[in-house]
Amino acid sequence: MLKEVYCPCTQERLYHNCCQPYHNYTKRPNSAEQLMRSRYSAYALNLIDYIIKTWDPSTCPHFSTNKTHNTQWVKLIINRSWENKATHEAFVDFDAFYEQEGQMHRMHEISRFTKKDGGWLYLDGKVS
Repeated sequence: MLKEVYCPCTQERLYHNCCQPYHNYTKRPNSAEQLMRSRYSAYALNLIDYIIKTWDPSTCPHFSTNKTHNTQWVKLIINRSWENKATHEAFVDFDAFYEQEGQMHRMHEISRFTKKDGGWLYLDGKVS
């Protein structure tokens, strides 16, 4: 019997009904917030290829395909999201909680996304 697994981006939806279709490239996120959630889940599941493919090439750094550190992503809270249709950009304000070397941490970021060829890409973010 297969174990039902909740999606890393929320404990309210099962992974196969949430971010897995994005990670399998069978579905595209319809909003920047959906892309943000799928990218958070990709970090939690160490899906580096997905992270790279959903990052705008103009700002994407070089990534190793190996997991580089021992980070356990614990929880994602979306504070708000908004879109500027005139500039084809959207923003997601979120808090991500993670454990590293036995210590809990919180990262607050306002991510900026751009819409290209009908799909959303991560552009950059301001971390505080």
